[in-house]
Amino acid sequence: MMDWFPLVFLVGGLLFALVTGFPMAFALASSSIIAAWIFIGPMSLPFIATNTFGMMSNMVLVAMPLFIFMACVLEKCGVAHSLYNFMHQLLGGLRGGLSMGTVLICTVIAAMSGVTTTGVVTMGIIALPIMLKHGYSKSISIGPILAGGALGILIPPSISLIIYGMIARVSIGRLFAAGIIPGLMLSSLFLIYIGVRCYFQPNLAPALRSDERVSFKEKIFLARGLILPVLLIIAVLGSIFLGIASPTEAAAVGAAGALVSAAINRRLDWQMLKEASYRTMAVNGMIMWILFGASCFTSIFFRTGGADLITNAVIGAGLEPVHFFLIALAIMIVLGFFLDEITEMMITIPVLLPIVIELGYDPVWFGILFMVEEQMDYLTPPFGFTLFYMKGVAPPEVSMGDIYNSILPFIAIQFVVMLVILFFPPVTLWLPNLIFGLR
Repeated sequence: MMDWFPLVFLVGGLLFALVTGFPMAFALASSSIIAAWIFIGPMSLPFIATNTFGMMSNMVLVAMPLFIFMACVLEKCGVAHSLYNFMHQLLGGLRGGLSMGTVLICTVIAAMSGVTTTGVVTMGIIALPIMLKHGYSKSISIGPILAGGALGILIPPSISLIIYGMIARVSIGRLFAAGIIPGLMLSSLFLIYIGVRCYFQPNLAPALRSDERVSFKEKIFLARGLILPVLLIIAVLGSIFLGIASPTEAAAVGAAGALVSAAINRRLDWQMLKEASYRTMAVNGMIMWILFGASCFTSIFFRTGGADLITNAVIGAGLEPVHFFLIALAIMIVLGFFLDEITEMMITIPVLLPIVIELGYDPVWFGILFMVEEQMDYLTPPFGFTLFYMKGVAPPEVSMGDIYNSILPFIAIQFVVMLVILFFPPVTLWLPNLIFGLR
C-alpha cells in the first residue's frame, strides 16, 4: 500500500484542486509540486523545471500556433462562404442536401484548420439560419454542424494529433495519415444517416424549390469556391506525405496559404490580421499553460513509479487486451464529461500508452482510437465543448435542449466507428504503412 500512497496523494491532490475551482493548469502543477516536495524532497523541483523546459523546447510545438493562426484567418477570409454557396446549390435539390453539404464543408474545414471550433462556429453562423429558413428541423440542422465540426480533432492537420505525437514520441506524419480513413469514414456515415433519415422523413429537410436552384453553368461558376481549399489541403498534407516538409514547415505553408486566400478574397487587412493574431495568442496560450502544468504532473507521476505500478497491476491481472481497451475507453469517456482533450491526453496517455505498447499494439493506432473517443466527448452533454460553441452562435430560438437532442444519433455513429477501429486496427494503419512503410 505504501508504494501506492504517493500516486494516490498525487491524483487525490489534482481532484481536490479541480473540485475547489482551481484552473486546470495550476491544479496539475500545484498537485505535482506538493507531492514531489513531500515524497521526493526539495531537490525534485529542479527535476520538474528541467522536464517542463524540455517540453517547452520541443520544436513540434511550433506547428501548433501556426495551424491555429491558419484556422483563425480562414474563419474570417470568406472561404467557408464560397464553399457553402456551392454546396447549397449542388446538393440543395436533395432532401437533406443542405445538411449533407454542411457535413462536407465541415470535413474540408477540418482538413484546412485542424481544430473543432472553426467548423462549428463558421457553419453555425452561415448554414444554420439558412437551413432553418428553408424549413429544416432543428435536429437535422444542428447535429450535422456539431458532428462535422468535431472532425477537426481527427482529420489532419489536427492540433490534438500533434500534441499526442509529442507525448507518445511517434511520427506526426504517420498520425496524420492514420486519421484520414477514420475521418472520411465518419463523414461518410454522417452523410448516409442524413440521406436515409430524410428519405423516410421528408418533412425534416425539404429539397429546394425549382425556382431557388441555379443552372448547371452557374454551379460550375460557384465551384471556383473549391479551388483555394483544395490547393491549401494539398499544400499542407501533400508536403508532409511526400516528405518535402516536416509538420512544422507544413504549418508555415498553411499559414502563408491562409493569408494568400484572404488576399484573393479581398479580406486581408490589418484589422483581420490583428483579430486573428489575438485569437491565436489566446488559444495557444491556454493550451501551452495546460501543457506546462501537465508536464509537471507526468514528470512526478513517473518519478514516483506510478506508471510502473499501474502497468504491472494491469499485466499481472491477466486481462485480455480487448477487456483492457474497453475499460480504458470507459474511463476516458467518463473523464471526457469534465475535461478537455488536451488535459485528458496529458493525464491518461502517459498511464495507458506503456500498457498499450506492452500488449503489442501500435501507439499510432491507439492515438486514432483516442481521438475518435474524444470526438464523442466534444458532443456529449453536459460539458461537450462544441455544444456551447453552437449555443453561442445559434439563433435565439435554438435552446440547449434542441442542441442536446440533435447530437444523439451522431454520437451513436461515432461509438460504432470507435468499435470498428478497436477491433480492426488495419483501418487506421493501412494508409500510414502504405505511405511511410511498415515499422
